Amino acid sequence: MNRVEKIDCSEFNKDDLIKEKGCKKVFVVFSTFGEREADLIYDKITLIRTKLADLVDQIFLSHRRMDNFSKEDLTEQKAKAADSKVEIINCERLAVSDMKEEKGKGADMRRALYYLNNKFKGQDLNNYIIVFLDADVVPEHFGEHFIVGLAGAILQGFDFAKASFWRAMGRVKKFVAQPLFSLIEHPELGDLSNLAYPLSGEVAGTLSFFNSVSFWQRYGVETGINLEAILTGRKIADVNLGLYDHEHQNEVNIQKMCFGIMRTYLLQLEHYGLIKLMGQAKISDSLRFSQIDSATQREEIEFDLSEKKYQPLESIL
Repeated sequence: MNRVEKIDCSEFNKDDLIKEKGCKKVFVVFSTFGEREADLIYDKITLIRTKLADLVDQIFLSHRRMDNFSKEDLTEQKAKAADSKVEIINCERLAVSDMKEEKGKGADMRRALYYLNNKFKGQDLNNYIIVFLDADVVPEHFGEHFIVGLAGAILQGFDFAKASFWRAMGRVKKFVAQPLFSLIEHPELGDLSNLAYPLSGEVAGTLSFFNSVSFWQRYGVETGINLEAILTGRKIADVNLGLYDHEHQNEVNIQKMCFGIMRTYLLQLEHYGLIKLMGQAKISDSLRFSQIDSATQREEIEFDLSEKKYQPLESIL
């Protein structure tokens, strides 16, 4: 059974979706860190409020202040200037019963979802459609089609919607994720290679869906959700959003990201019983390598890249 259906954002009409959503609510959640995306978030929220006021019911900022500043930062100020009703979720202050102070995109996404669950406690969580968007998409590629395409897929019955697009760089996708996801053949894994951009942070689902899947703390969050959605038989939409680009990472961060993706993938396959390591073999938490630097000196590199896998939120709500 093909669990991934390829669709184009142009298949959805904004006015039709407004009629179709009925009593359901569409929430956009931007993930931001510090003040580096302040201007970008202002432009994006302004665009949504100008063009999608009848489709998007509320905008939230899943935000982490740099160095845990106690005062409102520029990103928060810009978000409120664009929309006085935007709600800021300060992730560095939000306590969740089974989480400590872990940092990471996945950890903060989960905190934001925990906040939304408490805000709408007692309601039918299938009526709340959550669209997660990265704030650092360059302005020339961001548009209302991001929300229309992703929310549209959920309104039409998909459990999970994943953005796909063309991007000039995409080194981790091209040289790590796609080869990795087609390396091990298994009837349950075939759909993973059908995701055109498996690492995209632009995703959508009902609040109920996001409560039902595990979240990984950092680099593994996208891979973990993708794999869990496929292995649990969810109906997934791969939504073509066209062209895309955002701020590029340096080589060290790229290496860390690649390690995190591969680590999460293997740990998930091991968890589901699809692979088994024998003897003393285990999946490492550390990225280690030796290299010759630009001064022709040898150096030994090691990063502790362990990250937590959080249980589905429904287990603690």
